Amino acid sequence: MTLMKNTALKLLLLSSTLLAGCSGAPEAPQVEVRLLQTTDLHANMMGFDYYRNAPTEKYGLSYVAPLIHQAREEHQNVMLFDNGDLIQGSPVGDYVFHRQQQDDYLAGEAHPVFKAMNLLDYDAANIGNHEFNYGLPFLQKTLATANFPYVNANVLYKAAQDERPYGEYEQQAHVFNPYLLLEREFADSQGKTHALTIGVLGLTPPQIMNWDKRHLYGRVETLDMLEMAEHYVPLMREKGADLVVVIAHSGITTTEPEPLMENAGYHLAGVEGVDVLMLGHSHRRFPGDYAGIEGIDNDQGLIQGTPTVMPGVWGNHLGLIDLTLEQHDSQWQVVEQQAFLRAIKPEEGEDKEILAVIKPDHQGTNTWLDQALVPISAPIHSFFALMQDDPSVQLVTDAQQWHAEALIAQGDLPDLPVLSAAAPFRGGRNGVHDYTFIEQGNLALRSISDLYVYPNTLQVVKVDGAGVKEWLEMAAGQFHHIQADSAEVQALINPAFASYNFDVIDGVEYRIDLSQAPKYDPQGELANPDSSRIIDLTYQGKPLDPNQTFLVVTNNYRGSGGGNFPNLGPDAVVWDDPEETRNILSAYLQQLASDGKALDPSADGNWSLYLPGGNVEFTSSPNEHAQAVAAQSPAFEFVTIVEDPEDSRNGFARYRLTPQ
Repeated sequence: MTLMKNTALKLLLLSSTLLAGCSGAPEAPQVEVRLLQTTDLHANMMGFDYYRNAPTEKYGLSYVAPLIHQAREEHQNVMLFDNGDLIQGSPVGDYVFHRQQQDDYLAGEAHPVFKAMNLLDYDAANIGNHEFNYGLPFLQKTLATANFPYVNANVLYKAAQDERPYGEYEQQAHVFNPYLLLEREFADSQGKTHALTIGVLGLTPPQIMNWDKRHLYGRVETLDMLEMAEHYVPLMREKGADLVVVIAHSGITTTEPEPLMENAGYHLAGVEGVDVLMLGHSHRRFPGDYAGIEGIDNDQGLIQGTPTVMPGVWGNHLGLIDLTLEQHDSQWQVVEQQAFLRAIKPEEGEDKEILAVIKPDHQGTNTWLDQALVPISAPIHSFFALMQDDPSVQLVTDAQQWHAEALIAQGDLPDLPVLSAAAPFRGGRNGVHDYTFIEQGNLALRSISDLYVYPNTLQVVKVDGAGVKEWLEMAAGQFHHIQADSAEVQALINPAFASYNFDVIDGVEYRIDLSQAPKYDPQGELANPDSSRIIDLTYQGKPLDPNQTFLVVTNNYRGSGGGNFPNLGPDAVVWDDPEETRNILSAYLQQLASDGKALDPSADGNWSLYLPGGNVEFTSSPNEHAQAVAAQSPAFEFVTIVEDPEDSRNGFARYRLTPQ
């Protein structure tokens, strides 16, 4: 439904209503419907930060639940949906997966995310990309413990091409129900009930085939989200849907549509017949973010005229869409629409029923996380992991290299020079508390989940020296192009570039010249082909030979093409390890501790930023530990803490980067 079509429809219906009023004909029936959405909960069912082992008032389904109850008290016709990325993300998800492997946990009770969500009467839910992180068998067993249906249209069991003519998707088995037709009774303002059919379509990023290749390759295939919406939306209409809701685990980009697009929300909003669009994946807010873009109305919450919500991350917001539907000639049409978000209200407390039902799993997770691994002689943090070489990343790259060298010794890999790549997963992307800080003392299993958030596996790729440089050029897109001769305050970090794509490569030495423009944009497209931000690139003290062959240890996301890095993808992979990176990190640390000595966590300083001039600022944690680190560094200067609810940086601390 485009904006023009939607406006024309409203004018037509308004004129029909006025004519009916003038002729004395009865007014057309109207019902008001409220649709609610949660998304990207990432197993955060309560307000608890397992990495800090402390309560938090920043997120959690237990804080969203009171908003859901309030929304239902305000409206009599309410439906509730979830948009995936549900079962992975907090240590609770890893704990349940561990328990399932140990004692078939799900055979006896529901997954804790569904223990909580089953209390809230969800109508339906979509599958997110992180649902596949633990494999299809675990996912299917997990979903079986939900008391509401799941929907997804673009993940299908693998089929030979001649078994499914192009476009005839019903001839091939879907892994999940592609769509639902939900029958609901809605009351109008006079108390009269009307039977409506709500069509619900689910979509997930096709890139899961790269991100979770080890679980999915040869088993399923993914199809384009926009193509599937264009196929199934009219089909749902034909089968009687009065209202069509598309739940897409996808973000928003206004670039031209392309096959297998990851963030297709803007274009999905323009598909004919879509009444409501629910988005996620990007951990952002709509309405709220994406201001000043043609076709996007932040006041009414419309994208191309379609009411749309994307309610943040981890349960920090609830998405709401209010609709007025009017019946003409037995057809229901949307005549009024408003999409908006509500932030959680910690002062009103958490839902006590949810807290009670997940308490045993919460306690079990904490006990599991408290297993000690190795003593450390200094704190480990990621406060400045985007600005300088960092011990939280160094430990990961060291562990990966240790594992790869063992594989070479066993004859599983060729005897080539080994480099190791990793990125900071906790660099503030998900809020002011999204940083690693592990105090001096015992490094516990809790800390492994802090250092490495995702259940990735290890991969090894073969690249030449030129490929290593291009890898680093792509990663250097994390930073804005800095004008060295400008006195104006310039932001260092490009927020469109995800911090988990800022790969550091250990084993080589280099600097990043911020006075040069990024060579690649955040989508991996060449933006400035002649630019070269990576300078002084050396290997073992000598300029890197572009023709020298290296093994680079990374994770299955990056090695399989995640992030659209140049020269990476399945063809570059020479080793696909079955072991999770976290398990390798744990084994590495225990090996270091076997002599009884404490681990000295320090970075080797193999990379740095080159800033010839300019007034440059960035944001990081405001806590006293971060400020203390900054005070000891000649590269950073604390400026102030942002205290402006209208500023996206609210709560973060501003720091200045010293030219060097």
